[in-house]
Amino acid sequence: MPQAVTTRQTPAAGGMAIRPRQGMALAAVICAGAALLLPSLGLGTLGKAAIVVLLGIGLWTTGWLPEWLTALVFFSLCMLGKVAPPAVVFAGFASSATWLVLAGAVIGLAIRHTGLGGRLASRLAPAIGRSFPRAVVAVSLFGLGLTFAMPSAMGRVMLLLPILAALADRLGYPLGSRGRSGVILAGIFGTYLPAFAILPANIPNTVFIGAVEHALGTPPHYGQYLLLHFPLLGLAKAVILLPLLIRMFRDTPREQLEAEPQAATKMTGPEIHLSVVLALAVALWSTDAWHGIPAAWVGMLVAVWCLFPGSGLMGKKPFAALQFEPVYYVAGIVSLGAVADASGLGNRVATWALSWLSLAPHAPATSFAVLAGLAALVGVVVTLPGVPPVLTPLLHPLAAATGWPPLTVAMTQVLGFSTVILPYQAPPLVVAIQTGGLKAGDVTRLCLITAAISVCVLWPLDYGWWSLLGWIG
Repeated sequence: MPQAVTTRQTPAAGGMAIRPRQGMALAAVICAGAALLLPSLGLGTLGKAAIVVLLGIGLWTTGWLPEWLTALVFFSLCMLGKVAPPAVVFAGFASSATWLVLAGAVIGLAIRHTGLGGRLASRLAPAIGRSFPRAVVAVSLFGLGLTFAMPSAMGRVMLLLPILAALADRLGYPLGSRGRSGVILAGIFGTYLPAFAILPANIPNTVFIGAVEHALGTPPHYGQYLLLHFPLLGLAKAVILLPLLIRMFRDTPREQLEAEPQAATKMTGPEIHLSVVLALAVALWSTDAWHGIPAAWVGMLVAVWCLFPGSGLMGKKPFAALQFEPVYYVAGIVSLGAVADASGLGNRVATWALSWLSLAPHAPATSFAVLAGLAALVGVVVTLPGVPPVLTPLLHPLAAATGWPPLTVAMTQVLGFSTVILPYQAPPLVVAIQTGGLKAGDVTRLCLITAAISVCVLWPLDYGWWSLLGWIG
């Protein structure tokens, strides 16, 4: 029997072909724009901010539009509706996170162009062999170890992505395979999630230090912070990730592992050149507390060096090969948090939540859960770096309600902003999705599962650990 031939109709020239989800996204954008521009509704700054923030969160979560396009929609509506001053709306472009993304994109391109990523992968692959679980454990441990050496989570992610991609290729996991996603996610989550328990290993931690020092006059000490948080929020979470990744992404390599000539040959001039540059960058990233140069500008110095004509580290027309979508995406997310904070939306959400929640000295376990949950809720609205600026000014009222020292109350924020519920809250995960060939659904599912385990298992264990250490009487 002859097979039916299906034809795919294409829109006529100048026509439009909008999918149902894109149609819903367009309708949501039009409705939001109308609400912002209609004077009859009488929306104040808070109401306008709530509309654009909820629209941004909704579109980034559902994926109805490309992430970079959602960012441009957010910028446009904020300016059209006069939601905030331009300095606040475009605060993301002044953020170090955004420039780290650009620097990381350049560094990643240089690693691929020179072949350094493939060489490193060819050296690592034989030690891992054909075992997917061994690959997951190895790259997770490597990512965790890098957390102590490099303070910038974005810098670590951008350094790891090309190496992990080359390693996945070398192990026989091609683009789009489950095994490739598992290997890359093991390295990225291994270097990102435990970092919340280490000072100063990411932006939320750094913001937390500054906010607490401003409120209480002294910042948390490195060892004090590490002892309180790392055993469970760092090490235990890293261990929990391993069986999750192995179960969710277990895969069979597509091809046999073979020795590559590249592993036995001498390093080329560009490879040696880039290795020296990256070694200097890692040294500067690791000693930023001493020299005071932020990680973003170290990364940009490296990027400029790589892009400089005659360096031999990039191909022809390197800007044409760069992907700028992640830059707009991260800038949009940071700006969303800035708008929510500047408009008072984050503080209003926190105050509203507190009015419905129970805090009392005679119920310390309940107060512990409430404060951690409040931080997690605020993180959904203002993203993770926005949690300390919103909640730290409330330390003294919260301390009076719980009967705890203000520093104990402050430390509960860490439980909240270390619980990543959705990827858009964390710019490094966003970049991993954009440049690592990962599916947003896979990353979202892993975030939701780890968040549920954190709330149901790690938070109660943390309460017991804090009580044992004497932080909760």
